Amino acid sequence: MGKHHTPATPVVADRSALRTVVLALAGLTVFVIAMIASYSGAFAKPMLHHMTVAVAAPPQLSDGLRAQDALQVTDVADAEAARREVYERRADTAFAVTPERQLAIYVAGGGGHSVAAAAETVGRTVAERAGLPAVVTDVAPTSAGDPSGTVEFYAVIFLSIGASLGAALLGRLMGPVRTPRTFVLRTLSLSAFSAVLAGAVTVYADAVLGALVGHSWQIFGALWLYAMAVGGAITGVAAAFGTAASVLLGLFLVIVGNAAAAGPVGRPLLSGFYSTFTAIVPQGSGVSLLRSISYFDGHGAATGLATLGVWAAVGAVLAVVATVARLNYRAGYERLADRAVLRPRLLSSAH
Repeated sequence: MGKHHTPATPVVADRSALRTVVLALAGLTVFVIAMIASYSGAFAKPMLHHMTVAVAAPPQLSDGLRAQDALQVTDVADAEAARREVYERRADTAFAVTPERQLAIYVAGGGGHSVAAAAETVGRTVAERAGLPAVVTDVAPTSAGDPSGTVEFYAVIFLSIGASLGAALLGRLMGPVRTPRTFVLRTLSLSAFSAVLAGAVTVYADAVLGALVGHSWQIFGALWLYAMAVGGAITGVAAAFGTAASVLLGLFLVIVGNAAAAGPVGRPLLSGFYSTFTAIVPQGSGVSLLRSISYFDGHGAATGLATLGVWAAVGAVLAVVATVARLNYRAGYERLADRAVLRPRLLSSAH
């Protein structure tokens, strides 16, 4: 080698490092653009797409409502029944013609202020056309500490980040789920971490903000289940399909799931794409569950509980199946290895 010859290895290494940095920054840029596109597509121009309405009124009024494509109308007996439909979360709003010849409009601010405002607009339009004075009643108002009704949404989406990163960090520190012992330790660790996250968010939302008040233990339980659903799904997918698959799931939940949660606008104002995912992704169920607990005395909570339970259960099943598959593979491999070792010995003894 010449005296002034420079090895090529450092140049190759520098190029490889530069390529890695460029790809990482490009990926981050795509992620940011995807987040902006998702949130702007879901929240920037909210329009009424699908609203359930309970109606106690003469046929001509209810028939006129049925003619509107964005409304799904259910007839009820009287004003009290109409109010109950909204409070028990079977309808987004309700209209009733009272004996005093008024149109009672029942809305639920706790179900989303944008939805309540849209419902009031529709109701006042109906009242004006019918020549009736409108009386608006909010059957589930938000708390003084959360007048906009968005704390539950932000609690859920940021808890998603904590649960996802926590599950990934536990996987990094404790290694992949390969044995029953690892599975049990990971489950206990994830459960404890979820409890810490849920407790911190509950204390902050209740005691500090005064937002989700009066149902501390129910809120804590809902948040714990939510964190377990997200963290368990990430862990189970990683165990069954690898780290890359869990990263893709995390990206889907952050980009699509957060927007589909419909926190600032409510599901009736989301486009068809996002409203389809609202009842599927854990974020939509988490927001709905918190609102049911905080403002509707638990009405409508069953669907959210079931959905979060399914996410947590699927994550656990994937982890168990992956663990059993690895144990069976290892046992089969060891049996083959034993046969390979014993076969020459048998042959040699035969001679």
